[in-house]
Amino acid sequence: MSIINSDGLNANWQLNVLKGLSSINDNATNILKFDAILNQILISIQAGTDYEAALVLDAANATWLEIRIYNAGTGTFDPPVYYLAGSNIPGIPLAPITYINPNTYLAQIVSNTTGAALETTLTSVDTNTSQLVTNTTSILRTPGIASLTGAGFTTAGVYSFSIANVGSADGLVGGETIPAGMTINFDGGALNNTLDSISFDATGTTFIITYIS
Repeated sequence: MSIINSDGLNANWQLNVLKGLSSINDNATNILKFDAILNQILISIQAGTDYEAALVLDAANATWLEIRIYNAGTGTFDPPVYYLAGSNIPGIPLAPITYINPNTYLAQIVSNTTGAALETTLTSVDTNTSQLVTNTTSILRTPGIASLTGAGFTTAGVYSFSIANVGSADGLVGGETIPAGMTINFDGGALNNTLDSISFDATGTTFIITYIS
């Protein structure tokens, strides 16, 4: 960060950076360490010297805040101090580090929110919204009931069905025994799912099948 321009245009940006650093300082842990950094920054501003604050990514993809303060005595910047995002404890990033260029991210935002890119994005949103409306709109379904004996298959494409063995003997559904008096239920689930057919054998008994199509 440079010193405040004579026209004051960069004052707000510098003030916001200081506010961000000050919010970290609110944490009681290591408050003295961070006070020292803030005091150095304040002294630098009052003396008309420079300090820099930048965001970097290390080799582990962790985000760090890098702070460098200009040393008027040596004519160079002091070694940078690094803080993990959300922390006020100094640390060491895993080399190599990459500086985050805000202009790159702003350019990506602009490219994704203008012209054909914006139209494509809005079209995709509209398509997904329309599909959501279609999948959640109430639709009138047709209930049905059938009394069956012997063997066969249930009708494919229904949304749900139940099989009740109302006879006095065991029956079979999908090759599994269904004792007399038992009822089993099948449901296609949400978003208009339907069911495939399943075999049944009600020889010697009676099945009552109810379904929604």
